[in-house]
Amino acid sequence: MQGFLKTIFEIKTEQIKAAIRAIPLADLRREAEAMPAPASFKAAMAHSTKADPGIIAEIKKASPSKGDIRPDIDPATYAQAYTKGKARAISVLTETEFFKGSLTDLDAACANTDLPVLRKDFIFTEYQIYEACRTGASAVLLITTMLSAAQQAELTALTRELAMEPLVEINSEWEFEQAYKSFAQVVAINNRNLSTLKTDPFVAKQVVKIFPEDIIPVEASGISSRAGIEAGLDTGIHNFLVGESIVRAEDPAAFIRKLCAKEAEEPSLKDTL
Repeated sequence: MQGFLKTIFEIKTEQIKAAIRAIPLADLRREAEAMPAPASFKAAMAHSTKADPGIIAEIKKASPSKGDIRPDIDPATYAQAYTKGKARAISVLTETEFFKGSLTDLDAACANTDLPVLRKDFIFTEYQIYEACRTGASAVLLITTMLSAAQQAELTALTRELAMEPLVEINSEWEFEQAYKSFAQVVAINNRNLSTLKTDPFVAKQVVKIFPEDIIPVEASGISSRAGIEAGLDTGIHNFLVGESIVRAEDPAAFIRKLCAKEAEEPSLKDTL
């Protein structure tokens, strides 16, 4: 790891130590294992097609590259709007330092939707997996760049033991090899390099060419319009993680439908936000 990822790893390591002092791993594990099975993230992704693409709509307050996006966002209200907009799933940033998210945001989203909810964070310990499960998440993000092959395989297995699904993130063909060997089934191709924070919209279109048919691809970063969705659809990608453009939209539900090229099925929701 280098650059931004190295910085975030160091910060997260100290935060996890503090969390363990507050709630020991054994207690957290017991609470997580008592949770009912959540909605299936993998099944939701598998449901998407070229004619009916899936949007993973993100609740995102800020980012290291853009700064504040919508720091006052109410996760409960946005989760309801995303659900009404027919998103396929919801992603919630829980990283506190650069994205200004929290597990409280994740809890609020889970409580206000029946869609699968992804915990999006920089996850590299079993403690974080148990945190997500206890909060009601359906999936967790595992970033290949941050993990050794052994770590990735171990965290993937644990995630599934807890009835969740890992969304395994890659940024290159060689990272796909590690993801594949760890038995990843839903793989996000991030157009943004997390070490440099630079975005290349062609990364996903190139990397998806090596995907076998049994792996579900998700394109992430740099998607802000129907044209961006269509470019991905043309390469066989049917699921898209979209954050900033949805959060900034005056009517998030209508914007999600626009991305999917669906006519509005209900009155405008802008008055609810």
